[in-house]
Amino acid sequence: MRWLRRILLLIAAVVIVILGIGGGYVTYTTRRPLPQTAGTLTLAGLDAQVTVYRDAQGVPQIYASTPHDLFMAQGYVQAQDRWWQMEFNRHVGEGRISELVGKNTSALANDTFIRTIGWNRMAEASLKTIPPETLAVLNAYSDGVNAYLNGKSGPDLAVQYSLLAFNGVSIPIEKWQPVDTIAFGNAQAWSLGGNFDEEMQRVSLYKALGDKYGAPAESIVNQFLLPPYPYDQKVTILGAADLGDKLSPTLQSGERIGPDWSQVQTHLIGNLALNVAPVFGKGDGIGSNNWVVSGKLTKSGKPLLANDPHLAIQIPAIWYENGLHCVTVSAACPYDVTGFSFPASPGVVIGHNAHIGWGVTNLEPDTQDLYTIKVDPSDDTQYTVDGQPQKMTIINEVIKFGDKTSPQTVRVRVTRFGPIVTDASSSSDATLPLALHWAAADNNPGNDLSSAILNIDRATDWNTFRAALKTWGAPSQNFVYADVDGNIGYQMPGLVPVRAKGDSGLVPMDGSTSQNDWKGYIPFDDLPNSYNPDRGYIVTANNAVVPPAYAGWLASQLGSQFGADSNYQISRSYDYDYGYRAGRITDLIKANNQQTVTSFAQIQTDYVDNGAKDILPDVLKVDFGDKVPKAVIDWLGQWDYQTSISSGQAALYAAFWQQLLTLVWKPRIDSVPDGAPALWGMHLLLQQPDNALWNDATTGQKQKPDDVIRQAMANAYNHLVKQFGADTSKWQWGTLHQALFVNQPLGQSGIGFLEQYVNIGPVPINGSNSSVSVSHWSMDDPTFTTGGGVPSMRMILDFSDFNNSQWSIPTGQSGHPASPLYRNQNQQWLSGQYNVIGWGDAPVRVAAVDTLILQPKPSP
Repeated sequence: MRWLRRILLLIAAVVIVILGIGGGYVTYTTRRPLPQTAGTLTLAGLDAQVTVYRDAQGVPQIYASTPHDLFMAQGYVQAQDRWWQMEFNRHVGEGRISELVGKNTSALANDTFIRTIGWNRMAEASLKTIPPETLAVLNAYSDGVNAYLNGKSGPDLAVQYSLLAFNGVSIPIEKWQPVDTIAFGNAQAWSLGGNFDEEMQRVSLYKALGDKYGAPAESIVNQFLLPPYPYDQKVTILGAADLGDKLSPTLQSGERIGPDWSQVQTHLIGNLALNVAPVFGKGDGIGSNNWVVSGKLTKSGKPLLANDPHLAIQIPAIWYENGLHCVTVSAACPYDVTGFSFPASPGVVIGHNAHIGWGVTNLEPDTQDLYTIKVDPSDDTQYTVDGQPQKMTIINEVIKFGDKTSPQTVRVRVTRFGPIVTDASSSSDATLPLALHWAAADNNPGNDLSSAILNIDRATDWNTFRAALKTWGAPSQNFVYADVDGNIGYQMPGLVPVRAKGDSGLVPMDGSTSQNDWKGYIPFDDLPNSYNPDRGYIVTANNAVVPPAYAGWLASQLGSQFGADSNYQISRSYDYDYGYRAGRITDLIKANNQQTVTSFAQIQTDYVDNGAKDILPDVLKVDFGDKVPKAVIDWLGQWDYQTSISSGQAALYAAFWQQLLTLVWKPRIDSVPDGAPALWGMHLLLQQPDNALWNDATTGQKQKPDDVIRQAMANAYNHLVKQFGADTSKWQWGTLHQALFVNQPLGQSGIGFLEQYVNIGPVPINGSNSSVSVSHWSMDDPTFTTGGGVPSMRMILDFSDFNNSQWSIPTGQSGHPASPLYRNQNQQWLSGQYNVIGWGDAPVRVAAVDTLILQPKPSP
């Protein structure tokens, strides 16, 4: 026994040593990439000393003597905190994801699509045309990133390199280049632009519905699945009071009516499977809120401005908080700005300087069109336009794999419109190849995002702010503005095409004739804007920008240049939020003429489901008999429309809403429609009780809306009873509706302990698809998990004192999972709380918990 005890003690000791070594190795590997944020470092290439103050949240405020040093330091500190995110972002932007993960089907499909679209080629072309002063900033930023990378291996920079190495993936550390920043901007433009996928969706819906349900397919789609924006019932960003004589009394041009069904039949293209993993997310739920009020509606007498872009849910956060300050602000060094940047790009995208502040929401005009291409049957590199042969440009894109699998070459065919996107799909049943014309791909001097951001950062008033936006070509955004002098404003920038007569932009057009070519772009000065409106506020929340009659005014202004009968619509009329969030924000602003930062925060974290108000009153009129207990229906009728995590009524309504859409649409189109179009469409359908769409799609048995509503509610009730029991007091929306923050690519590895290490969640989350504080969930997802648009940051600017301003991001500032700043802000963000970022030298120094001095390398 004494011998056995000794053997067991020896084995235990060996195990403890191995575990200690293993634990030590894990600790060393995960903490090895954490950056130095205090003390002194030497950076070759700096002109003079740079000081970086970081507050308790890790937010850096950079002070430098020259623009070169300022942006070099920005590149350095962003790489310190977010290098892996930058590495991933540039590989997405250049279609090189396979180099990070090895050969797998999903990454290869994404790379093939991105290379076909040509974000990488677009970036190379843009690099040749940007102004020298912008190129100097991009070079300085790149120098700062590379100064951080210099001499470091992958495991020194991010734990992802070490973990991916276990899967046989070896990733060389490449220098950062200006083209990487520009390619990332192209990925942004794609994610926030539109609308080739909606063209595909519309044609697929036409094909699925045919004429089987009592009306032509185009009528059903145009009325109930992708209905026009209800201009007479929902708010537009600018109205008649703002636009004055810029509204034609009759709509002369560009009316967004449905396309001719016979034309769609001629060019029917069927299904097209194109995969891409955008950095910002894409589709339903991607949007934003922003609003601004003048001093006449605030307690301080100075403007307030709020912004919360709704983008993909992920970790680390999409945004990076930082401040850029010239030690002495002058013409030679004009930057003194703080706010939110993208890791991969210099400057501040959203924020404020000493004079002005601004916020953005997604506008998503129709800047993409598909064209059917008539290819020579004997030579697939030739096609016909106006009866004349045209030669395609052939580009061979080489895709490499991080696991050393042999490279794969993708042939890209480029037409006069752009690349043939059907070549990127393995499952297209298109009868003709489709080429994509995208405004962002045109080598246009009005498409220089980097210059626009830098010019905004140093703008001092409304005129210089508007001038800065002239090169903001894509993605088009709604900008709201305020300044310390009390002015507020709105400006829409972007490259918005003028289409030919008869081209609605809704479906693919015939590319064998030049008659369908774009005519040009709407000049910047003719795009909607407003300065100091009398009402004292401006609200944008992905609702329609202007009434349709604005197109008639554009026709009168631009008809001599582009033709009076061309299509001058500036934005799609069928795929907005339909005014649900904008209407709620507007009501809350109008209800209080003493707005404060606190009241703005209450609006920004408002969880009322404004869309449910269009549906539930009709539902509560139904007699549910014994399908659902009357007490439960009465209880639902007491709902205040709040979608907080504790609401049981929100859970029942969400389950019912999903079931209603499923019963009506899934048997007909094999999917459940999503977003505001389906919501408004169902509201309209409820007003037509005799519509054949209420009938049973399988048997044809005649039904009324009450029959379908009764069944949908019964299904929802039974689902919740099965999950939570019959006691409705125990039902909670947050138990159903949760958020998962996923790190790319390790967070989708399928390895449980690894995903737990790099991801956050699932965690309960407030909000719904139509609340001001959005947390989008898909109708096709029975788990109600938030997978798309959420407030990717929250910002409230107080122009009476910038130190009263409030900020918030999900997760945290750091991209290193071992950092205490990786997830420290997440619970605060979930609960609608904020931080204060200091403004001014003294507040910044007081808030600093770390100070890093970057010294220039002495001359030899």
